[in-house]
Amino acid sequence: QSVMIYLAIPLAAIGGIFFLALRDMSFSISAGVGFIVLFGVAVLNGLVLISRFNSLKEEGVTDLKERILIGTKERLRPILLTAIAAIMGFTPMAFSASAGAEVQRPLATVVIGGLISATLLTLIILPVLYSFVEKRNLKKLKRKSITASVFLLMATGSLFMSGVVQAQPVQTTNLQELSLEQAVKKAMDNYPAIKAAQLEIESQQALRKTAWEIGDTRVFTGKEEVGNGADGIETKFGVSQEFDLLGIPSRLKLQKENEQLAEQSAELTYVQVELMVKQNWADVFSAKRKYNVLDKLFAQFTDISRAAELRLETEATSRLEYLSTLNQANKIKIQKEQAFRDYLSAVRKLNKWFEGDSLYTVKNVSVEELDEPINFNKDALNNHPYLTMMEQKVEVAEAVVKKDQSQFLPKFSASYGFQEIANQSGFYKYELGVRFPLLFWGNLGKTQSSKIQTNIARQNLNQAQKELNSMYNSMQENYLKWLNSWEYYKEEALPLAEEQRKGALTAYKEGAIDYVMFLQNIRDAIQIEVDSWDAFSNYLNSRYELEYYLNTSNK
Repeated sequence: QSVMIYLAIPLAAIGGIFFLALRDMSFSISAGVGFIVLFGVAVLNGLVLISRFNSLKEEGVTDLKERILIGTKERLRPILLTAIAAIMGFTPMAFSASAGAEVQRPLATVVIGGLISATLLTLIILPVLYSFVEKRNLKKLKRKSITASVFLLMATGSLFMSGVVQAQPVQTTNLQELSLEQAVKKAMDNYPAIKAAQLEIESQQALRKTAWEIGDTRVFTGKEEVGNGADGIETKFGVSQEFDLLGIPSRLKLQKENEQLAEQSAELTYVQVELMVKQNWADVFSAKRKYNVLDKLFAQFTDISRAAELRLETEATSRLEYLSTLNQANKIKIQKEQAFRDYLSAVRKLNKWFEGDSLYTVKNVSVEELDEPINFNKDALNNHPYLTMMEQKVEVAEAVVKKDQSQFLPKFSASYGFQEIANQSGFYKYELGVRFPLLFWGNLGKTQSSKIQTNIARQNLNQAQKELNSMYNSMQENYLKWLNSWEYYKEEALPLAEEQRKGALTAYKEGAIDYVMFLQNIRDAIQIEVDSWDAFSNYLNSRYELEYYLNTSNK
């Protein structure tokens, strides 16, 4: 570079000699003094230009052509002002006709001619020589250096050209994708708890026949009045039957209430399974999006770190900047691996609701499809399956009281038999009877206990109402909290993060910020996007919990 700077001396000498010959002047002492002045100004202009090229290189402008164009453009005005000021100052001396003009004219002619040639040739030849020398120094790395600059610009440019919410899909070749509705339906069709609830309903329906039990039937045979040689009375064949007719209505009522309780319990199981499937689906959706963001970021920082390494080899950047870039790339790699494990863990939790060995993941749907308004209708709490189940338990307890009270009612019996007396057939016997509890303390104790159980069921119902209202209010506040958080990210933070990425790239290209500041801004912008998916996951979970209490089921 020193040789290039001093190359301005022969360039200036060319113009000085040419102008002396043009004016038919010979070399003299005054002309020699003019050359000395000329060489100082010419070397200064070359030094200013080369220094700017070097400063642009240190600031990260790795593209040689871009560096030359920027440096020449920025130093064009100072170089021209220096040359024009000197030329205008020496012009009166060049054409002087007063005393001492013989000394002034050669000096001024040399300076004017030399500055014209030195300025023009400095702005043209010096950048060409600088480009040649820089390429020569790169040797085999010259093409890699250009590629590194391209990597840097493409990597950073794609960071903000990609959407703030959109991300590349995870490669899930062997995983089938399910929408939210498909996941819920698949769980409802196959999950054992759902099947068990349905079987419980069938079991209670089968028990309906037991309400019609009227009593046992007895078949007997025997003899009466036998002994002392008498033949007695022989009953060849007899049958007796008990009739508990008055207890049938209470037993039918109890069994009907048990069937409804099984149905309400099944309904509660449905909405509970639906809630957990929705939350697991939302966890997979958010974990997948977060992984995609980090995967995209890691790919970009891999290119940036490769570019930084090449720039370090070509001495276009400091080792500190290279280490900072490498450290950030390694950090993103660890975060990406952790995010992938979180995604697989969420997938496993989702698939516990499905039968078979196949794994399913979530379908890539737009955020708008999941972000729908909720109608806060608190009256829906009165129809919540948990509350209706507790109400039904009260009905069952009251039906048990009626059944126990039916034990005080009389029961009937009848019998009939064919008899033979003294070896003569054709006789028969019959018997009709009524049974009722004479000592009713046992039945009274059962009835009193069932009444107490009814009161317990009512208290449990009141407790359930209070708990349900309390949980609803809590879930509503939790939902509003995460809704505000997600809306902040969606409406403010994410657009600002995109603007931050664009601004960081522009500022870095223009030299307004250094490489470390550029990386910091890019990292902060991407971190906002990662945090936004955490907020979205919490928002969806709180939303589905609120839907559970509002009983807005998709079953």
